Amino acid sequence: MENILELRTVHTGSLTLGEGPIWDERIQTLYFVDILQKTLYRWNYASKETRVKIFEEYISCIALSEDEGLILIALESGVFSYALDTESLSFICKPESQNNFRYNDGRVDWKGSWLLGSMNNLNNGPDAPLLPDATLYKVEGTTVTSLLKGVTISNGIAFRKPYIYFIDSKLNCIRKFVYDKEQFTLIKEIFKLEDGTTLDGMCISADNKLFIANWAGSKIIVFDLLNEHVISTIPLPCLNPTSCTFGGPDMNELFITTASINENNTAVAGVYVIRLNEHGVPENKIKLKNLKNEN
Repeated sequence: MENILELRTVHTGSLTLGEGPIWDERIQTLYFVDILQKTLYRWNYASKETRVKIFEEYISCIALSEDEGLILIALESGVFSYALDTESLSFICKPESQNNFRYNDGRVDWKGSWLLGSMNNLNNGPDAPLLPDATLYKVEGTTVTSLLKGVTISNGIAFRKPYIYFIDSKLNCIRKFVYDKEQFTLIKEIFKLEDGTTLDGMCISADNKLFIANWAGSKIIVFDLLNEHVISTIPLPCLNPTSCTFGGPDMNELFITTASINENNTAVAGVYVIRLNEHGVPENKIKLKNLKNEN
């Protein structure tokens, strides 16, 4: 894959566990989080300015809504709406009821519902027990449905109707499911990594390619869904890329979050962007009607 421009730095500050990059094409803004630092970031493409909000608990991921001034966020205590102008929070629901759990990755489906995976906080670190005791949920307003149980570390989620591609980092593979209403049916495993590194977050291009963050692998893996094989990689200067998303005015820039965990030089664990020949598609948005029962 030929890169039109070289890798650039968007966020130069070191992120402990950068995650959840989401691009809002309506306001040309990149959202991302540092889970362990409990921080939400908003980076404006035109001004290059970053706004920061620190919470009292882990914030794991973000969902856009039909209202560009309102996002949904996953905190340890549940799902909340967050008004950008007033920075006010409104509780919506708490999909995961187990103690010492948080949420990890999530993505809005084509119907305007949020698919959100939980994980046991004990499953962090090299000595983690990696217990399959978490769940992938569908959140539709205050209504919560369990789609997939026995998850260990819920990670990359990508949609191409009627399919969902899903990574559980413990299994270290991408599984393809048919996703229809409340049915979540496994079709097959399409890719497995067995080199000692880990599959993390991912996004999908308009041309049916998965861009997958390779934790401990210092790269983004590019996987062709049509032919079901790896076609290229994007090397990175940091050990642990965590996720990626397409953005920019032409939706052809790949934004990449990273983590400083186990990094010899923590200064390299920021947010990067690279312009590619590929294009992304705008993120699905939470349907406001789904929030009508919001507390």
